[in-house]
Amino acid sequence: MTKSIKKRYLKALNRRLKKEAGKTFGATFVFYPPGTKPKDATGVTASDLADPHALEIMDAVQARVFVKFSGETKST
Repeated sequence: MTKSIKKRYLKALNRRLKKEAGKTFGATFVFYPPGTKPKDATGVTASDLADPHALEIMDAVQARVFVKFSGETKST
């Protein structure tokens, strides 16, 4: 996955999370390992503010975004 695709994916995850969970939702998606630049990231994870309930919401959001995003990148 290229650096630009990784950045777009992370942005799509956080945009969808904000829409579904609300603007006051404390947790966000970050590159994994935390603090990694896009070119060195091996995945995404939840920020430190994620509790078990937040992780459930984030898991559902990631599943939906992944399906949509993977179909979009295959056609390009």
